[in-house]
Amino acid sequence: MLTALSSQVAFAAEKAEIKEEEIERISVVGSNIKRAADVSTLPITVMSASDIENSAAVSGDELLRSIPQMGSVNFGETTGSSNVNDARGDVGSFNLRGLGAGNTLVLLNGRRMVNHPGTQSKSGANKVPVNTVNSNTLPVSGLRSLEVLRDGAAAIYGSDAIAGVVNYALDSEYVGSKVSLRYGESQGTPLNETTFSYLGGLELNEGRSNLVGSVTIYNRNGMMATERPYSASHDRRQYPGLPEEFVGDSQLDNRSSDTPWGEFSSSSYGTFHLQPESMGDCDAGGADGASGALGLDGVCVVGESVSGSAGSKPGGDVKFDRGTTRPLSSDAQRINFYTHFTHQVNDDVEFFAEGIYYQAELTNQSEQNHNGSKHRFNIAADAFYNPFDEKVTLRKYRPTDIGPRTVTVDDTSYRVLAGFKGYMGEWDWESAAFYSAAETNDASTRIDINAFEKAVNSTDESTAYNVFGGGDINNPNTIGNRPLVSKSITDQFLIQAHTDSTTSLASIDFKASNSEIFEMPAGDAGLALGVEYRYEDYTSDRSKYVDGSLPFTDYKGVVNESSLYGSSATTDASASRSVTSVFAELILPLIDSGDQYAEVQLAARYENFSDGGDALKPKVALFYKPTNWLSMRASYAGGFKVPGLQQSSEEASMPRRSSKYDPVLDDTYAVIDNRQGNSNLAPEDSVNTSFGLIFEPLENLTFTVDYWNIEQENLVFLAPYETVLAHDYVLRVDGGAGNPNVIRDEDLVASQVNNRYINASSQELSGLDFGVVYDFETSFGDFEFNVNAAYLTKYETSVDSLSATVLEAQKDLVKYPNLEDVEVAGVGDLIKQDGNPEWRAKSSLNWRFNGWGAGVSLNYVSEFVDTSTNATVDDEKVFLPIDSFTTVDVYGSYKVSNDTLLDGSYIRIGVRNIGDEEPPVADNYWHGYSGDYHSNRGRYLYMNLSKTF
Repeated sequence: MLTALSSQVAFAAEKAEIKEEEIERISVVGSNIKRAADVSTLPITVMSASDIENSAAVSGDELLRSIPQMGSVNFGETTGSSNVNDARGDVGSFNLRGLGAGNTLVLLNGRRMVNHPGTQSKSGANKVPVNTVNSNTLPVSGLRSLEVLRDGAAAIYGSDAIAGVVNYALDSEYVGSKVSLRYGESQGTPLNETTFSYLGGLELNEGRSNLVGSVTIYNRNGMMATERPYSASHDRRQYPGLPEEFVGDSQLDNRSSDTPWGEFSSSSYGTFHLQPESMGDCDAGGADGASGALGLDGVCVVGESVSGSAGSKPGGDVKFDRGTTRPLSSDAQRINFYTHFTHQVNDDVEFFAEGIYYQAELTNQSEQNHNGSKHRFNIAADAFYNPFDEKVTLRKYRPTDIGPRTVTVDDTSYRVLAGFKGYMGEWDWESAAFYSAAETNDASTRIDINAFEKAVNSTDESTAYNVFGGGDINNPNTIGNRPLVSKSITDQFLIQAHTDSTTSLASIDFKASNSEIFEMPAGDAGLALGVEYRYEDYTSDRSKYVDGSLPFTDYKGVVNESSLYGSSATTDASASRSVTSVFAELILPLIDSGDQYAEVQLAARYENFSDGGDALKPKVALFYKPTNWLSMRASYAGGFKVPGLQQSSEEASMPRRSSKYDPVLDDTYAVIDNRQGNSNLAPEDSVNTSFGLIFEPLENLTFTVDYWNIEQENLVFLAPYETVLAHDYVLRVDGGAGNPNVIRDEDLVASQVNNRYINASSQELSGLDFGVVYDFETSFGDFEFNVNAAYLTKYETSVDSLSATVLEAQKDLVKYPNLEDVEVAGVGDLIKQDGNPEWRAKSSLNWRFNGWGAGVSLNYVSEFVDTSTNATVDDEKVFLPIDSFTTVDVYGSYKVSNDTLLDGSYIRIGVRNIGDEEPPVADNYWHGYSGDYHSNRGRYLYMNLSKTF
């Protein structure tokens, strides 16, 4: 009996030991096979909770910017544009390797996240609308780790993991409570940020269940562009520090000719504008004309009889400076909630569930829009404020006296997930289903052109609006101190324009792995198998003022589907797709003898898209460790990316308007780029290869270097509309009718460029990653030194047919003189072109000793050029240089560990950019600096307080 009992006890102990070993198997990013250890087979950047804290980031957007392998951040308010289509709210994007948003797969606890409903153009030539996961959806506090797989992973996680994978791991096992409060401010400005967070966890059911929850509340008070010298004015011709050859260059004057002084035409004056009479050169209404005859107080007329056709447009003296009206950083509020629950059903099965909720509101204001060429109308001779006693056509006008244009963007998203995982023999298995959705509601104060035309033409003073008042005669380039029009007048035509967009993602999956599927001479082989089904959709409900419900008829009888003052028509859109995928992964040990170890990873994934065909993509990765101080790794991965739902929806029409140079008229003015969907788009193919070395000369010192290369074919392409305008010019000079996609009026003014997405491009990128980690202990504390650097060696995009035509024509400037200053952007060698710096790096040194801590870090972005502005030096065209940008951050901290009430308290004080370095001035950016790469915060002081109990 005792022998039998002893045998049973021994067997139970052995079974428990085996089970404990199974539980210790872990998942490593880049593989679905759970095993006992990570052998660094793939290039991975891991930020632990302490690394995240040391970054001093207060948002997901700032956290990603601290990773050198991330490219430009194109989403969010960094663009500085106040177009209704650019007001995307509290959004940050993912752009691993600078390949463009939409090429990085983003996971939360190993499963993909829903895309944000807003769109933005990819960098480079492929200016197509793309989606991205919103990096601000998840809080920075409460993250257990952030893992970046810097390698193609289409066969492992999904065919769209072209550049790599970003995986967020939230703390799902925390027990206790932690309360944190953080306050930070940009020195010398009104900008300040406050963050409150709570993390709590408890065990239930005698330890069989665990519940974790966190909530983070964030508030930001923004600042106007006038708070910084580089953004205070759009006229940067005399900005300090400009290279000598660019000082005074008119290309650096980005003030708008669409002003409150207006541009009009009539039979008596031809095309004319208004200006303060103190400037002279007046036709009428001022000192050089019939003074006061028109009843324009301090304002006079400048028409063709004085200044000629070119001078009749508002010149530099009355151009409107939009830098004086726009926010550099908007007001924002955000709440993040996360909860995770686990329950041990039995020794082999565990139930898990999680939920996340995110809500944010971003508000800003700017100047009112101008009308554009599609919203011109006639003003009757008997209109109350018409002083000319004849019909006048309003051509351009910016109504600054009705108050600012306000924009409020509400973003929400949520995810609910439930699943089971466990063991079945030697197999680890897991299955889960989730549903996630995101919604953006964009509301802005705008003008209904139909109602505005009636008010301008009113003969009744109580309802009439005056477009002939001009601006402030003492501050002609700004809103100045001109009194606002009464609310009883503006209520006639001011409306709230809404854009409501949603995305959703539903998924169910099953996967299983066995790290000992069969035995090989060098060890046990591992196998993973899985299936997944997901459904995703997108809808956009545009305002009735732009979707064609309320059209406007201009002075020529031409119908415009949009009645939103200055905006082109944009249709509602919706699209959906389903994706079915199966995958298999095999890890084969090749050598395991003493210091030497080698293994190969083989993987394949088949995906079938309801709207984009199917694909089978492989991955092969090799890891070899010939000695205990050297390891080598290499991989080959195929990728397959179907066009985004916004790209492939025939209903989608996404106009963007900005001022561009038109060589046909040799003039710069606002032109609408109307981007149209195409249901016949084919998928994009890619290949990602890499090779790396790991040196470990000491136990606590590691050097890594990795080379990577990404080739993409059949890319969805959209020619920059500057190139389309130049192509139209070439065709016209050659005697043709021009490019049919450029819509011009009888005066050859281009009102719109119709651009349709096509598969017509390819690109290749490559680079090197460098890493150093050195930990050492001393009698006065523990030190940790890190370096993470990325070097871009190649970024080339193929030349499309339109660009090729323009580039060839530029070789003969005698025949095509207006092409001299045209820059054919987005094709050829793109390194250092409007971004894409060669080097990005971050290094840090941290110290810990008896609860005390301190650290210093350096952030570096190398120089690049702004191709929108050029000069000729020694008969050679050079672009405006954007200098390198280096900032230094410091912090100090102390954690209380004693038996008092302060036990578990923590304080941290830090300064980001302690040298108060200004971002280098740039031209082709709304705020005078590259917000994609550089920060506007200047010296930023912050303090963290927390207590754990």
